[in-house]
Amino acid sequence: MTFDLPDVDPRDCIFCSIVDGSAYAQWVRTPTENSAVVCFHNRLNWVPVMLLVVPVHHTTQYDFWTGYDLLEATKMAVELGDEYCADDGYRVISNFGLQAHQSVTHAHIHVISGASRIIESATVSGETSVRGNLTFTDHEVDETPYAARIATLTGESQREFWQGEAILEAAVLTSKFAKSKSPEGFRFMSSFSPGSGSEQPGSNPAGIFLLGGGQLGLYGSSY
Repeated sequence: MTFDLPDVDPRDCIFCSIVDGSAYAQWVRTPTENSAVVCFHNRLNWVPVMLLVVPVHHTTQYDFWTGYDLLEATKMAVELGDEYCADDGYRVISNFGLQAHQSVTHAHIHVISGASRIIESATVSGETSVRGNLTFTDHEVDETPYAARIATLTGESQREFWQGEAILEAAVLTSKFAKSKSPEGFRFMSSFSPGSGSEQPGSNPAGIFLLGGGQLGLYGSSY
């Protein structure tokens, strides 16, 4: 599912070209014989750290978020967020469709330095429903037509959630929910708190914010 993005032949895909070595990237994690995902620096530099975790095989964002390769990607995102952004915290973001500023059809996850300001200021605006082991609660978020927080019933930290297998169930349920609420495109974003003292980054409560409902802003420092 590509939303309003054009279908792209893997032979014409910039991320496929980077993975096979025919296009340049500043690598963080290079392909290996057994790796399902890789990581390289984003060419954008809006904030100090902007990394891209990308599946080796050409796939859409929606298929990636509902498949098993996601588990390797989420673990890598946390490892690299810790390595590059521990003192400032970080965000893990995926955009789905042009309305959410997805510019490359090949699936990818952004790891961006700095905890999210808009998540910190979000307020509850509706009732909570339960699906599986998750709660879905509508929120108000600045300059966002629709927002909901998807949280766990089990009380783990953000880093525990993103490094465990529960993230896959959450991704599947959240993807279906997001498609029903904002079929033209949406964004997933989780914020990981900075490390402090004995606490690791991402010791804040687990959760994914769904942002959609129309044209979204960019995901630079204000997010």
